[in-house]
Amino acid sequence: MPRKYEVHHLIIQSLEEQDLSRVELLKQVRKKSGLTVSDKTLNEALMRLLRDNKITVTGYDIGIYDGVSRVQSMKSEGIIFSKVNTDPIEIGIFLKKLESDDLEEAKNALHKLKILFRTKMNLISGNENSVPEKFDEMFTKILRYMNTQDFDQKRIITQRLAWALSDEKDSQEILKQLLNALRIY
Repeated sequence: MPRKYEVHHLIIQSLEEQDLSRVELLKQVRKKSGLTVSDKTLNEALMRLLRDNKITVTGYDIGIYDGVSRVQSMKSEGIIFSKVNTDPIEIGIFLKKLESDDLEEAKNALHKLKILFRTKMNLISGNENSVPEKFDEMFTKILRYMNTQDFDQKRIITQRLAWALSDEKDSQEILKQLLNALRIY
């Protein structure tokens, strides 16, 4: 297996387990591959995966500064990456996690779903530089509407939304139909 492909694969594999910072990812990739993967190789793989929408940036680990109170420049080592789940079943699981009693689990699920929704809306609108707050508001309206429905209707809307946010062939059209039906877009 070519080395660059292996690095891509190992990054995705590591992020399936949990969200990781750049430093933690480098350690995981080196450990799993047994190779001395350079920073440059890791950065190239990360940028490729970001462009291909396979991973996303979800936060920043301030802990890398370890006691430094005056930070004058940001280190890329603190960037936290997450795998983008684009399978309808995985997205459905995230939608179900929104109802979790565990606040942190629900917050993480909401954050990932908003990222997927923004990405899909950027594709539909053809504008990569649109205002994310507008899309967040639209997504919140969908969730509010879902929560006002009876069990069967909520299940149907959840399934349609999971399919619409996925990478399936007709997902963009399904999302447009859902937004039109709810009079949101």
